[in-house]
Amino acid sequence: MRDTPSFHGSEIHHDTCFGCGKNNPLGLKADFTFHEKEGEVRFIYNFQEMYNGAPSFVHGGVLSTLLDEAMGSLCFHLGYIVMTDTMGFKFHKATPIVKDLIVRAWPIRKAKRKVMLESELTSLDGEILYVKGEGTFHILPPRFFSEKLTGGKNKLATELLEINKKHRAHLFDRIEQ
Repeated sequence: MRDTPSFHGSEIHHDTCFGCGKNNPLGLKADFTFHEKEGEVRFIYNFQEMYNGAPSFVHGGVLSTLLDEAMGSLCFHLGYIVMTDTMGFKFHKATPIVKDLIVRAWPIRKAKRKVMLESELTSLDGEILYVKGEGTFHILPPRFFSEKLTGGKNKLATELLEINKKHRAHLFDRIEQ
C-alpha cells in the first residue's frame, strides 16, 4: 500500500480527462502539481495555438477551464472528490498563447461539505496578473467515486484520497475556517 500523498493531478484521473489526461489529443495535458511547502497547486503552463480566442490570445473559456481544473485538482490533493458549485473569474489582461505562464490554486476555507479556493494565472515572474478566480466546490460522498471517474484507478485513487487528507488536513488550520 502506498503511504505518500499525490503530487500530480493525473494520479487519480482517467487518461482521457480534458484537463490532465495525457491521452486526450485535444486536452490541456496540464500537470496540476501540488507543492507541499506552500500548500497549493502550482505549475508552468504554455497554451498552444489551438486554444486561440482572439489571434495570439487564449480563449476565455479555455482559461476558465484550466483554473477550474486547477482548483478541482487541489481539492483532490487535499483529500476530497468534488464537483464545481460556483466559480467566477476576473480577466485582467489578454493572455498570450505559446508563452510559459504560472498557474496557481490555493485553499481559502472549508465549511461543512464545501471547499472554497482561489486561483490565478500570471507571468513567470508574477509581475503580470492575467486571470484571478475563485470557486466553491461541493464535496461528494465516497459512493460517487467510481471506476468510471478514475479510469480503472479506483483502488489507488481511494487510497490516495485518504493519504492526502491525512497528510494535508493541517493546511486548513493555517487559513480562515
